[in-house]
Amino acid sequence: MYSLRRTLAVRFSLTMLVALTLIAAWAFLGVHRAFREDLDRGLNAALSLERDVLAAGSPIALHTQARDLKEFVREVNRFVALRDETGRVVSSNVPFAENLAPDTLLFRLALEGQTVRGTQQWGEQRIRSVYAPAPAAAPLGGRVIQVAASLTPIEERNRRLLFFMAGTVLLGTLATAFGAGWLSGSALAPVAEITAQAESIQPESKDHRITIHAEATELAGLVRVLNGMLDRLSRALKAQRRIIADVGHDLRTPLTAMRGQVEVALRTPRTEEQYRAVLRAVLEEIEHLTSISEAMILLARLEADAIRPKLEAVDLLALADSAIAKARARSGDHSLQLVSPSDAVYVQADPRMLALVLDQLLDNALRHTPAGTGVQLWIESDREQVMVAVRDSGPGISPDVLPEIFEHFSRGDQARTRTAGAGLGLTLARAITLAHSGTIGARNLPGGGFEVSITLKRAALPEPASSPSGGP
Repeated sequence: MYSLRRTLAVRFSLTMLVALTLIAAWAFLGVHRAFREDLDRGLNAALSLERDVLAAGSPIALHTQARDLKEFVREVNRFVALRDETGRVVSSNVPFAENLAPDTLLFRLALEGQTVRGTQQWGEQRIRSVYAPAPAAAPLGGRVIQVAASLTPIEERNRRLLFFMAGTVLLGTLATAFGAGWLSGSALAPVAEITAQAESIQPESKDHRITIHAEATELAGLVRVLNGMLDRLSRALKAQRRIIADVGHDLRTPLTAMRGQVEVALRTPRTEEQYRAVLRAVLEEIEHLTSISEAMILLARLEADAIRPKLEAVDLLALADSAIAKARARSGDHSLQLVSPSDAVYVQADPRMLALVLDQLLDNALRHTPAGTGVQLWIESDREQVMVAVRDSGPGISPDVLPEIFEHFSRGDQARTRTAGAGLGLTLARAITLAHSGTIGARNLPGGGFEVSITLKRAALPEPASSPSGGP
């Protein structure tokens, strides 16, 4: 785990360090260039002055008080040397200039009539020189005039400037680090306050939501997401409590019925046929409990992705005929009808799971519609998909209850309920349909009644088996 506040402060400080370093480097190079250009202008001015003096036939003025080289560099810093065609100094403004070693290339170019400049090493220091042809009237056979200046003052100023800029960058970075730490702490403080308010919400706080900093544009999305998550958790908690209560009720009802029947059978002696009737009733309740447990196990495995459909091309019409026949056997007081195309329709599905879906949809329609009404199983298809719908003629369902009918142990609208059920049929049908990458939906029909429909991927017709070759 890392500190976001520290990370932000470090990153911002490093960014400012790089930026200040680049700015300081750019400024240093600019100032250094300005120093060099200013020195070159001074050398050119001194060269022009000395050439005018030599052109008038006058000798180079001598600085008689120049005794110390360092002091002369610090106060004057101009060396003037007049050289003959061999490069020997024939006249200079200070005795130190007589020791200047000429740059051979620059000296030769100056003899050819060019004015050139360059930098060279002179003892322990570097000098900047400008070479130019001497005027024809120059005394003592002078052919080239050299004006030079030591670069030591510029180098000292550069060092002071570099030290000053490095200190500025360092202090700026430290100030940025403190400022970034404070700024990141201030920016993240609302997140800590939101966290504290979220931690204070307990399961018993059903309607409590995060309200702090909800008006801040940057935090409104976070608050909205957290409140949405709290809403989902609240609904999940309510559903869990309802499921626990419903499971207890659904298990207690058949157990109570079995216990009552057994207690009555044991209270007084009965005939063999009467005992058989009690056992049949108990067996029916056991089958009811078994169906609930099997549905819950299958639903849990589907939702946990622990079981996958074994897909194959399934004859949907044959499967629908079988489902209609089983539904008629369970309920003889409804009119059941299969509405399907005349051509064969195949879907890519697990036949056992798809049969269970059809049974659940038909059972749901029979369970929640009045006796004597009609139930239809519709099959429609196009080139890519197949739609299977179960439509009844019942009273429909309340729009408020409609979004919840696929939830666990949902029993729908009480106005539609005629017999008790476990409330897992549509939930199981939805889980199986989604496992087949299909869709499921429910709606009230415009003319009355209710429809639950699923959509699956259509499969190609299987190729007919080829007849064996050869004669008898």
